[in-house]
Amino acid sequence: MSIISYNRSLLLDSCLESVARAMGDRKVPIYVVLQDATIQDEMVVEKYKNQISEILLVRSENLNTEELINNNRIRAWEIALIKNSHDYVICLEDDVEVSKDIFDFTEQVLEQNVNLTDFRGINYGSFEIDAGAGTYSRIRYGLHGPASLISQETVRKFKLNKLRKFHGRIAWDSWVEPILKKGFLATSNLSRYRDNGINGTHTSTGDATNYFRKLNASFEIGRHIESVEIANSDIEHSLRKDCHIYRSQDRFKYSRKLFLIRTYQYYRVIVQKLKGSF
Repeated sequence: MSIISYNRSLLLDSCLESVARAMGDRKVPIYVVLQDATIQDEMVVEKYKNQISEILLVRSENLNTEELINNNRIRAWEIALIKNSHDYVICLEDDVEVSKDIFDFTEQVLEQNVNLTDFRGINYGSFEIDAGAGTYSRIRYGLHGPASLISQETVRKFKLNKLRKFHGRIAWDSWVEPILKKGFLATSNLSRYRDNGINGTHTSTGDATNYFRKLNASFEIGRHIESVEIANSDIEHSLRKDCHIYRSQDRFKYSRKLFLIRTYQYYRVIVQKLKGSF
């Protein structure tokens, strides 16, 4: 597990507390990417030093916000999947609180999907409330920035070295989304995280209130579940209009969309360079 922290010690403390509670007797490596750490941040990581395997300190000098966000996400993936050779990594932002059963849920979902060709990872968030706590859907969608899982195989598809070259001109989530939509993400039908942030990196001012209200209401329904048998039960998710139930016959359509989206992203970068606006 990797946790990205943006100099928010109280939120990081709450996040790590929920992770420690969910871990129980498990031995799960935890890596913390800590940006612009303060004394308060250092006190928090010291509090959980027995759970934390490694801390990566990052400074924000001379980098724009978009590049910082991209770089921190890439570091969080690579410290687990590349440097330490784990098969999978759950990546969290510091403003989330995870459910007690997140590891049970993850293990069962992986067991049921790991051998499927189009499986890309797990999303832990949901707006739904009329859904079984032990169910998930196979959805064509991007990654949930606050809490999601990817594998070594998936991260190789991202071609992160190419993304780095754009220095934040293309956001990490818009870069990986069309790649992920060629397959599916197993998506919890009840949210398995609560978002305690306000206008964070993953939501805009306009939709913030609605986002927090719906996601956190879904989380509250199942937050105290200790362990339950997990099964696939596809339902329509209302996170966004382009959130669709996976159908294998749509693969070509999403391959075409990847080509078109990437072409447009490259075009925008060229225009920005010509205008000198970045």
